Amino acid sequence: MPAGKHELNDNEGTLLALILRIQPATAYQLIKIYSESPVSNFKTGKGKVYPLISRLETLNYVSKSKVLADRRGTEVLRCTVGGKQALKQWLLQIRQDHLLLEDPLRTKLQSFDLLSGSERIEWVIRAKIELHRKLAELDAYRDEVAVPYKDFVHWLDLLDLYLRKDAE
Repeated sequence: MPAGKHELNDNEGTLLALILRIQPATAYQLIKIYSESPVSNFKTGKGKVYPLISRLETLNYVSKSKVLADRRGTEVLRCTVGGKQALKQWLLQIRQDHLLLEDPLRTKLQSFDLLSGSERIEWVIRAKIELHRKLAELDAYRDEVAVPYKDFVHWLDLLDLYLRKDAE
């Protein structure tokens, strides 16, 4: 498929943006970054990353080249000009599903009538403890990474957590 004809989905856009930011990148580096992210929907392993890389390569959005003198056949990835164009189009999109994040806790709250009063109280206490733990994890992660606009990204993560915490 020629570059520019495929509209990136969010998984493709997220991965392509990461490749562009750290290129040249190996699949191993990408998987490691995803696994260390405190954002739960970024927990992406080999089973998801490799097919995404293949699709981006097929679309000519990513190029691969072998690492010279590497016996394992390691390949490095780079974002192509067409990939940058597709990524820019993806970045410009703000869809309705981007505005309110998927929130299993909110969904669980809608079924609270299945729990007894004491189970509800226990659940809220556990959720509050875990939200505070996630907040500490986000703060630590922000302090250890060097990514563009990290203070703004951190602010969005905090906003999401505080909105959840206030809903309790």
